[in-house]
Amino acid sequence: MSRMSQSKETNGHVAGALGSGLAPGAGRLAGLADIAVHADGSARDEAKIAHAQALAEAADAHLTVFLANHIALTPIPPGPGSEWLMAEIVKQSEKAGGETEEALRRRLPVSDAPTEVRRFDEMLAGLSNAAARIARTSDVFVMGRPYGETRHWPELVDAVLFEADRTVLVVPPEGRFPAVPRSVVIGWRDSAECAAAIDAAMPFLRACDLAILASVSEGGSDEERHREPAADMARHLSRHGVDVEIRHLSDWARPAEALIREAQVTGAEMIVCGAYGRSRLREFILGGVTRDLLSECPVPLLLRH
Repeated sequence: MSRMSQSKETNGHVAGALGSGLAPGAGRLAGLADIAVHADGSARDEAKIAHAQALAEAADAHLTVFLANHIALTPIPPGPGSEWLMAEIVKQSEKAGGETEEALRRRLPVSDAPTEVRRFDEMLAGLSNAAARIARTSDVFVMGRPYGETRHWPELVDAVLFEADRTVLVVPPEGRFPAVPRSVVIGWRDSAECAAAIDAAMPFLRACDLAILASVSEGGSDEERHREPAADMARHLSRHGVDVEIRHLSDWARPAEALIREAQVTGAEMIVCGAYGRSRLREFILGGVTRDLLSECPVPLLLRH
């Protein structure tokens, strides 16, 4: 029932026009060799693919377009014709997937990055497994914002973060952003998730002009206990050649709002954050920093668990 389309790799230009793409930033992204981007044939593909292509060009990296063709099988009561009906649904879904793939190939922007399209015809669980498999051999997996006015493939974001333990770069559906951000806001906590996110973001941090290490004091919590670990991380970043400033953001009920505000005030073009310091279930029920950023972040958001 699952099917992956034959990969087609193109060195040089790909015909068609999904948009003009993004001009690479004024630096190089050393350390990125494989970039993946999720597509589904919808209008939201444009921003994701354009940004992923700009990253691939800035890093001299290979780009894999992960085309998710969802086979939506509803429960079919057993009986005469049920197997035929299921097979027919799969057949029609695969046909639609083929048409989506051909349209996507025609619309791919011109790019100098070597690019391949890999299509998977699967139910949601199979697509999540496929996304995790692609992510394991990718340095960054570019995806759309999964929450907000509508849900947009949150299961795939979770699969990359948790099943593959890899880096997700969430691109907003609106706006255009440079591949190499001039400044980056890091949501700082003294946690394993935050350290992993900073390590994953190092190609961007080394290339940017300024990294802002921003710790948020929630509702008047003790700010002093964050100072020494933040200073240690700032020294670590400076030894990697990163120009870094420490900012302590006081008395914010919603840390995500504080980080977004800091990015807007400073003109930062990326936010880096450790994903799900609390459990996913707790964040789903009560809310949390990761869920809020995945719903509202107006600039590219780099996450690592």
